[in-house]
Amino acid sequence: MVSSFLLGSLIFFQRRYAIYSFGIFYLYYFLSAVYVLSGIYWYLAHKLQNLPLFAYIQVGFDIILVTFLVHLTGGIDSGFSLLYHLIIISASIILYRRGGYLSASMASIFYGGMLDMQYYNVFFFVRSSNFTAMQVLYFVSVNILSFYTVALLSSYLSERLRKTKQELREKSIDFNDLRVLQDHILRSVGSGILAMDLNGRISSWNPAAEQITGYSHGEIRQMWQEVFGESIKNLFGHTDDLKEKPFHFEGEIKKKDDGRAILGMTASLLRDDRDAVRGIILVFQDITRLVEMEEQVRRQDRLATVGSLAAGIAHEIRNPLASLSGSIQVLQAELDVQGDNRRLMDIVLRETDRLNAIITEFLEYARPTPAGDEQIVLSSLVDETVTLLRNSREFRETIKIICNLDQYAIVLGDPRRLRQVFWNLLINACQAIPDSGEISVSVEQRSEAGEDMAVITVADTGMGIGQESQKKIFDPFFTTKQGGTGLGLAIVHRIIDEHGGSLTVKSEPEKGSSISIRLPLMSAAGSHDASVRQHPAMP
Repeated sequence: MVSSFLLGSLIFFQRRYAIYSFGIFYLYYFLSAVYVLSGIYWYLAHKLQNLPLFAYIQVGFDIILVTFLVHLTGGIDSGFSLLYHLIIISASIILYRRGGYLSASMASIFYGGMLDMQYYNVFFFVRSSNFTAMQVLYFVSVNILSFYTVALLSSYLSERLRKTKQELREKSIDFNDLRVLQDHILRSVGSGILAMDLNGRISSWNPAAEQITGYSHGEIRQMWQEVFGESIKNLFGHTDDLKEKPFHFEGEIKKKDDGRAILGMTASLLRDDRDAVRGIILVFQDITRLVEMEEQVRRQDRLATVGSLAAGIAHEIRNPLASLSGSIQVLQAELDVQGDNRRLMDIVLRETDRLNAIITEFLEYARPTPAGDEQIVLSSLVDETVTLLRNSREFRETIKIICNLDQYAIVLGDPRRLRQVFWNLLINACQAIPDSGEISVSVEQRSEAGEDMAVITVADTGMGIGQESQKKIFDPFFTTKQGGTGLGLAIVHRIIDEHGGSLTVKSEPEKGSSISIRLPLMSAAGSHDASVRQHPAMP
């Protein structure tokens, strides 16, 4: 491009004003040579492996071409000797210090030799009458000095540029390694990590956080306030408190599958290298299971207290009750009691029986009992309990029962106590339906956390349970039913806990409730036949 511009302008002025004595066809030859060499260079650059040597060859040919152009335009009188400097700068950029000095040396040799031959009329060089020998020597010395000065400066800058590029490349590699390491750490850590700026824009959301909540990075950026609620939003108003130490707290979130999870969270400030606050980092873990275990421990503590009291007073209460009930029955049989007196005796007997039932349930709940090791086909046990429910006075024809039972779900336990569990749940479901509704009972096998489980679910379309009441329904003596003892679900929880299982409750007011029981499945492969023999009535 430079050659085309310079030679094009030279051809224009030479044709119009004949500023030099040579023929214009020399310039056409020269320009053609530049184009041909450029085409050859371009072709060979894609074929050769030793590119530094190829660059030295190009620099050499360029110096020869410039020397020829300087000779055509008057030699010592030519102003095109400045093109040597462009070649030296290019050589310094491509070949660094060595290329700059070699190109300066070659330019000095060719330029000085051309001027000497021109001064002494050697070969076809014509001497200029405008310069003396000392002027030629001075002019050559100045140009050679300028060549090496340009080589020194350009090579110095190119070396600095090379070192800077090398340092930048190394830092870029280190930065990439650090970024990859950071990504690996974020991907490998088991806790969820959320980083956001002071404007509430989320910049980091690791796979553990996605696994805990179910939301991807793109989804959580749009709806983090709906997921985390006010627990995180309030942190932006307390950044001064976070400067002293991280803040630990617990909060409940809504997962993508509409479930709920309790998170243990630690909030700390995100600072840059100048210690300026840029945002907030939140590290969290799903502690739902831990909270449930703590609640179970508290429930066990309460149970231990209740059990110690029950052991001391149960027999003391039941014995007088038995005597009282027997005496009333004898009096009722021997005396001809009529009217209000008979009604009062009936009330006494009924309340005595009720008090005895409460004490029996109380002892059932408080007394530790081994789970048992009998093989139980759950479908058969559930089906028997449903049949009993259909023939009980708690059942109404307006209630529809739907069963979906896996016939091969087998567990170890006490069938009498598990039947009591299913009976209590079905009775509660019937009582929760005011007029008409539906009860669905299912038994299925699942693999959860690497363990095979039998999942029994009893769901109804009844009144449902409030959020606050759900936390207390397994506590003894807590009830929302008029006349209830508050021990039914407490006994259910105790029996399932003794069988190594767990319970979960999902309920919404006016929409119904669903209670799921998880029990470990039998691991023995040949247990099916034995179980069938024990329960021939399996549906």
